[in-house]
Amino acid sequence: MTEEGFYSFSSQNSRELTEDDHEKLAKQTNISDFKEKKLEIEARKNWDKFYNRNKNNFFKDRNWSAEDLKIICPDIDFEKEISYLEAGCGVGNMLFPLVAEIPKLKLFAFDFSDNAVRLLEERAKELKLPVTTSVVDLSIPSVSSPFDEQVDLATLIFVLSAIHPDKMQIAAENMRNLVKIGGSVVVRDYGINDHAMIRFGREARISDRFYVRQDGTRAYYFDLDELTGFFENSGFRCVRKEYLHRMTINHQKNLKAPRIFVQARFIREN
Repeated sequence: MTEEGFYSFSSQNSRELTEDDHEKLAKQTNISDFKEKKLEIEARKNWDKFYNRNKNNFFKDRNWSAEDLKIICPDIDFEKEISYLEAGCGVGNMLFPLVAEIPKLKLFAFDFSDNAVRLLEERAKELKLPVTTSVVDLSIPSVSSPFDEQVDLATLIFVLSAIHPDKMQIAAENMRNLVKIGGSVVVRDYGINDHAMIRFGREARISDRFYVRQDGTRAYYFDLDELTGFFENSGFRCVRKEYLHRMTINHQKNLKAPRIFVQARFIREN
């Protein structure tokens, strides 16, 4: 840890809550059943609005992606051609920096927001980068692959957390149809006791660890074993799982935020 208070490490445990954290969680209240149902019905519309409003400007490119993938998947030879799918691609914040560092990737991408896919296609065209795209809703049972082939490697980066918890098992099962036998799915998402989870106020909680933001998009905060269970119950083997601990600092507001993420790699079995 530096004098500034920044740290970064991984472990098999999330962070322990402080007394102040417990007090903030105790003040959180649930939204109504009516609003919960409305949010589920309007989930696609809310993400379409999000991308229409923010374009490519909200999320930064994940420039850590190539380095981290090589650590998570040390057995994959990234010097060879590999078919790669960014599932829940948004505007391609994982895909574009990844292919810049690993140019032999054969690229596939989908999202359930039409606007997100359109923005990704526009950027790919500007870069003269071939990307096969589709609009797919992972939360619908028995989704078949919209592509001509199953991929070697897929990522789900802050995707599952936007899906209703009752449909996460379905999403994991659908990923099985998109990845080759022996292929990998790498997941990174929000973890239980993350600073952002504690910050939600009244009438933002949908259910345990599931919240709605002001723009109508939703976020779930995972227990690591829970996440692992979804994939192990869908024909995958977990080869790596961890909580990622990050301290982010807002110098202007003099705020320190302990962020918690879950990360795991799953290999599809026969």
